[in-house]
Amino acid sequence: MNSIFGRINIGNNPISQWTFNKSIEKLAVFEDVRKESFLGDHYAFGEIIFHPFKEAPIKSQNLIIVSDSILYNKIELSKELQFYENQTSDNLFILKSFEKWGKDCVNYLIGDFAFAIWNSETKELFCARDHFGVKPFNYYLDENAFVFSTDITGILAQEELNFSLDEQYIADSISIVKSEKSRTTYREIKKLPPAHCLVLKQNQLEIKSYWELKVQNSIPKKDNDTINEFKSLLIESVKCRTDERSVIGAELSGGIDSSSITAIASEHCQLKTFSHVLPDTLLGKIHPFKDERDFINLLGDFCKIPDRHFITSEESLVKVIEENVANSKSLMQQNFGVFSDQLYLTAMQEGVSVLLSGFGGDEVITSKSSGYLNELAINRQWNDLKLDLKNQHRNKLKYAKSLLKIYLKSKLPLSTKIISLLKLEKPWWLSKFENLAMNQSFAKKLDIKNHYFKYYKKSDTFSLQEKNIERVTHPHVSQRLEYCSLIARKYGIEYRYPFLDIRLIEYYLAIPTRLKARNGIGRYAIRKAIEGIVPEKIQWRNDKSGATIPTVFMRMIKDKEEILEIIHHAKSNNLITKYIDLDQYEKWFLSFSKRSEIKQKNINPGAFYNYLKLILFIEQNPSLFK
Repeated sequence: MNSIFGRINIGNNPISQWTFNKSIEKLAVFEDVRKESFLGDHYAFGEIIFHPFKEAPIKSQNLIIVSDSILYNKIELSKELQFYENQTSDNLFILKSFEKWGKDCVNYLIGDFAFAIWNSETKELFCARDHFGVKPFNYYLDENAFVFSTDITGILAQEELNFSLDEQYIADSISIVKSEKSRTTYREIKKLPPAHCLVLKQNQLEIKSYWELKVQNSIPKKDNDTINEFKSLLIESVKCRTDERSVIGAELSGGIDSSSITAIASEHCQLKTFSHVLPDTLLGKIHPFKDERDFINLLGDFCKIPDRHFITSEESLVKVIEENVANSKSLMQQNFGVFSDQLYLTAMQEGVSVLLSGFGGDEVITSKSSGYLNELAINRQWNDLKLDLKNQHRNKLKYAKSLLKIYLKSKLPLSTKIISLLKLEKPWWLSKFENLAMNQSFAKKLDIKNHYFKYYKKSDTFSLQEKNIERVTHPHVSQRLEYCSLIARKYGIEYRYPFLDIRLIEYYLAIPTRLKARNGIGRYAIRKAIEGIVPEKIQWRNDKSGATIPTVFMRMIKDKEEILEIIHHAKSNNLITKYIDLDQYEKWFLSFSKRSEIKQKNINPGAFYNYLKLILFIEQNPSLFK
C-alpha cells in the first residue's frame, strides 16, 4: 500500500522542494513508512510506501510512475508482457502495460489501483483509478498548477493554492444524499471517478470513462455447472487477495458475506478475525440488544481459526469524530470507517497489514434478488415461476393468489402503481426527509428538497441485473471504499474486497434468475457455492441483526452530556446556525437517545452523526465558512 502525490507547475515555474515536502510529510500518516520522490524543474512526484515496503516509484527512460496499486491478474499479464509475475512489482506491471498498450493499458488491468504516469519528453500526465474506486485519487487544477494526491490533506498542504467550501456538498451531507462521485468538501478539489482516466497535456485536462458495468447475456449451462464455475471464481477472488508477505485479517460479522470470505481465506493463509460485539454486560440492555458472537464463534470453530478478536469499542464517540474531522480536513458522508477505529487499532497491534472485507456483496453477488418472481413473469419463464411458487406454497389457494398477483403485475404494471398510490403511504425516503434538522433558509437557497427527491425517486422497471449494476456503481459504494481506505491506512492497513472482483461480478450478473433466488430463498447462488465451506446454520440463515457495528449507540449514550453541550454551545455560533436548526437537532438527539427495542422509524442515525461532524468541522475551520 502506498500514498501518492504529485505536482506539475504550469508555465514551467520551478517546484518548491519545501512545499513539496510538506505534502509528503502530511501523507506519512503511519510510523513505519518509506518516502520516495522524483523532483524535476517544474514537476515533482512522491510515494509514501507502507510496511512491508513492497512497492516503490519507478523511472524508465522518459517515464515516471507513482502508484497505489495491487493487481490480481498478474499471471495473465506476465504472459502478455513476457516476464515473471512473482518477481515483478505492481508498479512495473502497470508501467510495462502502459509502454505496450498506451492509455488502453487500463483495459488489461484487474485490481485496486490509482496511479499517475508522467512522460517527461511529451510533458503528458496519464492517471487512472480502478473500476469501483477502492483506491482514492483527488486532484486540483488552476492556471498555475495541477496537483494530485491519495488524500485531500496532501493537496491542502500546498498552502499557496486557493480553497473554498462547496456548499452543495454540505447540503448533501445534511440531507442523506451521497454527493456525485467527483465532488468533495472543496470546490477546487475533485475526485477522479472510479473506472475513469485522466490526461493532462498542454495545460488541458481530459477525463473519460474506460469501463462500464453492463447487463450480461445469460449463461447457457446446466445449473450445477454454473454454480461450480461461480464457486471457482469466488474462491479465486479471495485467494488472489491473500498475500504470503503480509499478515492477513478479516472483518467477520457472522453473516453470509464475511463468513464466506473468512472461511475461504482460512484455507489459504494464517488468518486473524476481527469482530464488533457488545460488551457482555450490555447484552439485552441497550440497542441493538444483541450481536453476532454466536455465529462468529460457530464459523471460527468450524474453520479452526484460533486467532479471533472481539472489539467492544467503549471509547468516546465524540473524540473519534473530532479526530476524524481534524485528520481528514473534510466531511465524510459515511461513518463505517470512523466507528471502526478500535477494530483498526487492534488489527494494527496484531501486525495486520491486509484486511479482507465482505463489503460490496449485498450490491451484487449476495443480493437478495427480491422481485425475482416478477422478473420470471416478465421474461415469460412461467414453468420456472409456477414450480417456484408450488415449492413455496403447499396450500393451493395461496399458490393461485400469488400466481394471479404476479401475472397482473407483469401485464398491468400501471394498475399496481395506482393501487400503491391509493394506499396513501409515504415513501420511506420522504418520511426521513421530514425529520431532518436543516436551516430552512439554506435549504431553500440550495433547493435541497428537489435535489433530494430527484436523488431518491428511482425507476421501478429495473431488471435484477440493472438493479445490481445501479447499486454497485452508486456513489455510496465508492465513498465507503475511499473513506475506509483513508482511515485504515493511518493504522497501516490496506482493505481488499473479494466480492468486488469484476470477473466474479460479471459472471454473477449472467447467472439465470432461477439461481439468484429460488423457492422464496434469496442469495441462492452464494448459498449453494459455500456448501460445505461454512456451517449449514450460516449457509441458510436469514436472520442477521443488521447492526454491523453494534457499539455505536452505546458509545453515543456515554457521550450524551457532552453532545448536548456541543449542541447548546453551537446555538450561539452563526456559522453553524446558517446550516442547522439546532433546536430541531436537539429534539432529534433526545428522541434518538431514547431508542428502544421497538424499531423507531426515521431516526436517521447516519444523518445525525453527519450533523455532528459538520458542527465540529465548522468549529475547527471557521475561516472556511466566512
